[in-house]
Amino acid sequence: MQTANSQIGHERVAQFDSFFVGFWGTWVLHLGSELGFFRALQEAALPVWDLAERLGFEQDYVGVWCRAANAYEILDQDAEGRYSLASGVAEALEAGGPWAGALVQVSNRVCETLEAVFRGTAPPESRFSLHQQMAQVVRSSYQDLLLHQLPRIPEVQSVLTAGGRLLELGCGCGHGLEILRRVHPLVEPTGLEADYECAREAERSTRAVIVVGTAEDCRYESRFDVALFHRSLSYCESPEQALGRAVAALKPGGFLVVTLPDDFPTTEADLRTDRGRARMGERLFYGMFLAPDPRYNPTRGQVAEWLKGLAVEEVGQLGPEHVRNFTLVYRRCAS
Repeated sequence: MQTANSQIGHERVAQFDSFFVGFWGTWVLHLGSELGFFRALQEAALPVWDLAERLGFEQDYVGVWCRAANAYEILDQDAEGRYSLASGVAEALEAGGPWAGALVQVSNRVCETLEAVFRGTAPPESRFSLHQQMAQVVRSSYQDLLLHQLPRIPEVQSVLTAGGRLLELGCGCGHGLEILRRVHPLVEPTGLEADYECAREAERSTRAVIVVGTAEDCRYESRFDVALFHRSLSYCESPEQALGRAVAALKPGGFLVVTLPDDFPTTEADLRTDRGRARMGERLFYGMFLAPDPRYNPTRGQVAEWLKGLAVEEVGQLGPEHVRNFTLVYRRCAS
């Protein structure tokens, strides 16, 4: 006779199985991107032997990957045994594919010093190292902002297209400014970055003006058409003060753009949704490098509250397109 505890045990095993399915799916995506399988199959539907020959890999291993990707519905197989990308996969890879590689790389890095991290004896990971490990994901996030979100705010889009001045507060290694220059070549970008190594790399890669300093200490006054925090507000010691300095740096009528990750769940019920689990896992992962609890994780509501006392008006809130970014847009009042 089956006891209540054994039934619960079976349910837990099934729950763990679902975690493992996601883990292996991440590796299927990572291998497809890293080894060039997806690129080759975007060009033409191929049988296993042809795919292996084109890329110079062992046919048996390529066959296992193809079958796994087919099982995950990432690839389709036709009656002649040729594999191709399933419907919508190419678009999904462009938007979210970099996450698989980033998760694998960060996992490997965490495992190297796992015990030391939890004992509190591991040296902190440098901001520069973290930015470089997450470079593909960071670029994907900026592309979502510049290609999908901001075009929905015509006033901001017209300023960028016309070549306005943009200040990014917390520009990291300049990945966003690189993309900005490709999408809007007339823009005059300036970056502000507290980490010297990141600032030096941003200057090298973008040829933009990069100032070493914190957002709270920004001394620009009425100079820029757009001021941008792209998921960088949480690194500020005082987000409220940082927002105030960003608004001061804007010309009257200029735009403040604040991109935030999805709000962190505040209730147990929210925490146990897929969204809540993803945010908690993300916090655990980044905590391995930064701190057990990243500084503020400001919510959209907190940002709106901090801006109440400043001379700004809300223009719009943009929900996620492909990446889980929420973007708030405010205009500095003309007066």
